[in-house]
Amino acid sequence: MTSEVHTELHDGVAVIALDRPVANALAPGLRAELDAALRVSIADNNVRAIVLHGRGRVFSSGIDITEYDGPLARPFLRDLCHLIETAPKPVVAALHGAALGAGLELALAAHARVTAKDTRLAIPDVTLGMVPTGGATQRLPRLIGAKAALEFMLSGQTIVAQDPAIAPLSDQLVENGPLPVAVNLARELADKGRWPRSCDQDRGLSDPAAYQQAVAMVAERLKTADGVEADLLKCIEAAQLLPFELGLDLEQVLFDDRVSSRDAICRRHHYVAMRRAAIIPERAQTTEVNPLRHIVMLGDGAVLAELAVSCLDAGRQVTLLSADPDRAGLLSERVATVYDGAVRRGKIRPEDRVDRLARLSVASGFDALAQADLIFDTDETALPDAVCQPDLDTIWVVLGTAEQVARRSVEIMGHDRVLGARLYRPAYKPGLVELLVPDGCHADAVAGLAEFFVSIRRTVIRETAIGPSVGDRIQMAMLRAALVMVDAGMSPYDIDGAARGLGFRAGPFELADIDGLEDVQDRLNSYTSQSGGTPPLDAGLLANRIAAGATGKSVGKGVYLYPAGRRKEPDRAVLSWVDSRKSDPDGVGAHLDPGMALQAALVNEAARLIAEKAVLRASDIEVVMVKGAHFDANRGGPLIQADLAGLLGFLKVMKAATPLAPDIWKPAPLVESLIKNGQGFFRRPLV
Repeated sequence: MTSEVHTELHDGVAVIALDRPVANALAPGLRAELDAALRVSIADNNVRAIVLHGRGRVFSSGIDITEYDGPLARPFLRDLCHLIETAPKPVVAALHGAALGAGLELALAAHARVTAKDTRLAIPDVTLGMVPTGGATQRLPRLIGAKAALEFMLSGQTIVAQDPAIAPLSDQLVENGPLPVAVNLARELADKGRWPRSCDQDRGLSDPAAYQQAVAMVAERLKTADGVEADLLKCIEAAQLLPFELGLDLEQVLFDDRVSSRDAICRRHHYVAMRRAAIIPERAQTTEVNPLRHIVMLGDGAVLAELAVSCLDAGRQVTLLSADPDRAGLLSERVATVYDGAVRRGKIRPEDRVDRLARLSVASGFDALAQADLIFDTDETALPDAVCQPDLDTIWVVLGTAEQVARRSVEIMGHDRVLGARLYRPAYKPGLVELLVPDGCHADAVAGLAEFFVSIRRTVIRETAIGPSVGDRIQMAMLRAALVMVDAGMSPYDIDGAARGLGFRAGPFELADIDGLEDVQDRLNSYTSQSGGTPPLDAGLLANRIAAGATGKSVGKGVYLYPAGRRKEPDRAVLSWVDSRKSDPDGVGAHLDPGMALQAALVNEAARLIAEKAVLRASDIEVVMVKGAHFDANRGGPLIQADLAGLLGFLKVMKAATPLAPDIWKPAPLVESLIKNGQGFFRRPLV
């Protein structure tokens, strides 16, 4: 087996290198080798000092968080840090690239740190629902004080080493590679015969009143003694009040309490899901991706203007093309309006606006398609036969369903670089993109488009083009379930409240009002005609509100009322209409819990999507729900929530609700199979 830790002796200095793909993660094997290497160097009389550094691009990315889902293997991080700090020889950490989480905690235990100025530092544990376990809560405030330590660890964000708030943790900041300087410093400390230990540092404790004030200010802001943030605060406070070892013990107790908590499980789940989503097979199959510099927006939908802004921001050349030149001109004006607003708000400089708009043009004919590297198409423009054979390297993206992708592909002679995308509005802001990939699509096209969206700061989910996008299918399943429950006599306001209780920012009827009830009705009709599901009732809630002229938020009334200057409020007319539907007070609908019924519809549709292989992995659905449907990221996703609650409960709800709408709630085979085998979507024990 290839060694992951290497030791070289340089004139009495043992240089211990971490060398594990990828990013020198502190896996159990590496930790064991590091422990052994440290002990050998400590015992070797030829070694006067030790330097720790990482080979490759970073020092260390820390412990792989999936390890926290089971019992942690020895040696524990705390023990490694203790071994470093109590070493009878000076230990210097040479940091470059990134030192994250447990990687930075190793460095904090060293007697000195030499850091490249652009090194990224972070202790993200709190964002994962945990407190650190390697002593960071006790060492860091001793080095930089309570205020800076709290801001750094509570944010969980990366910060460059030369930032004034964090710079004091480094003994020397250097422009280039820190290793030679670290070796010299280690030798100097050995020559002096004394070196400071982090546990003995007191510069961060030098102003007790300021330290206590920083703790008190954060406590006031948190307004709760519960939660991982409050636990972190307790540890920082203990660094001033308790002896060092007792502070470490408190940190360990709170870590042990938090690591297996529901909150930590869900936060780690989201973290892992986001990183897995970036693993797209076609990206691995493609060694070189051609840069997509010239983008053509084909059509006249507002989403094209928003997307054009993102492309211009990223330095691309953008051409607007429509069958109606006046409409293309209107799109150009929309783009300019977005930039005008950005200038007014101070987001960009006036000269930036000029520079970006200089790369925007309006085409007068379809010849512009021949110059494009990438075409975004709203599938509303009829193409002349003469332009139905684009350049073979051009990627053609239909902003629509799989059916629209297939139709356009046929129109342009079966071009194998046609695929679909579902964008979330406003498209000029970083967000989610669902790629709809048809069978036979060229890997280079998928990889190229994925790389393009990543370059403009989008989260990409790769899906199989077999219908509407995953986000549309699940949101439609929830909306249809909500409409069926309303028709059975349940208040739409109670249903929206239940959706928010599940973790969604807004309920299905709030979203329908925002989108406009007529558009939602049309989308429902289109969806059910494609899927074979039950169409919306002609006498249902949407039809009732549309007939009353209450078509959504834009007109001041939809399912809700929107009084000028006030928050939305329930409409008594809606409640009266709902009461009129309660013909059977003992019917199925009267006994359904709206939250359970909504989540059961979501879980059932997700199971169908997984069985159809519409997504690469179940966790991709979680990302779609968090990034696209605004499900609370700290709750991980609705599927992990269903796992933790127990799928059996949802199966019972599905069976109870099936008579209302079998196409929504009749249990998918995968749901029954998971329960039969004692599994969840993520193979967690059911609670």
